[in-house]
Amino acid sequence: MKLWIYAAVALSLSMQCFAKESLRLTLASQLDGGHEFYHELLYEALTREGYKVRIEIPSEHIPQKRVIKMVQGDKLSMTWLLSTPERDDRYVSVDVPLTNGLIGKRVLLIPPKLQAKFDSIETIDELRNSKLVAGMGVNWFDVDVWNNNQLSVYLEDGEWRSLYDKLSVDGDVNYFPRGINEIGAEAAMNSHLAIEKRLLLVYEKDFKFYLSPSMAQYKTEIESALKQAKQDGLIDQLVEKYWGASYKTLNPTERVVIKLALPNLESQKH
Repeated sequence: MKLWIYAAVALSLSMQCFAKESLRLTLASQLDGGHEFYHELLYEALTREGYKVRIEIPSEHIPQKRVIKMVQGDKLSMTWLLSTPERDDRYVSVDVPLTNGLIGKRVLLIPPKLQAKFDSIETIDELRNSKLVAGMGVNWFDVDVWNNNQLSVYLEDGEWRSLYDKLSVDGDVNYFPRGINEIGAEAAMNSHLAIEKRLLLVYEKDFKFYLSPSMAQYKTEIESALKQAKQDGLIDQLVEKYWGASYKTLNPTERVVIKLALPNLESQKH
């Protein structure tokens, strides 16, 4: 009888240790589905660690500038952004890279008629001299990178997705650099644009999660779960699930690589 009681108590304690608290995550979504990888990663990583996870989506689509304000105001639990020292100072971050570096490997969305001009570009100097202008959102880290490499930039305030309709052969903005993990879905939604065929612009950065003030108390738990997800291969599996087909189609190993120098730490403000 005593052995049965001891076993029952041990089982009860084990179940209590495994059944950790519930976590309700309020997360942004986008019409193009760009959020799905991050939602699934959080859900799977935390569930595997014993948390009961509930994800709530307050709106079908939230522009990025509003997302950041909603995280600051505790209306969203977190968001995913390129890591910078300024963001690390301003917000509580989870120090686990999320996309295996794919976000820093940039392929270009262009008007189809511009391909002939890109065909003659082999180096960063030739890209500079082409006078072609990249479109980007205000306060993006990419703006600092392009400026640091003396590449021309057009800034879009408000909803950055309006850039899709502003790209032109000889207008104010000519190309839109997107991560390998982004461009496939975006090209599919914008049939008037094409994926540039030859170039790969590369800088060494990745996304990580930045937490709202009320979610900051879970930094250690989220970081531990994501590190385990990295170690167990979950991140690799989800990268393959969401972006593997696009990676193969884009064939980055056969592209002309143009490496972009990162701005120094003092100038990484966004």
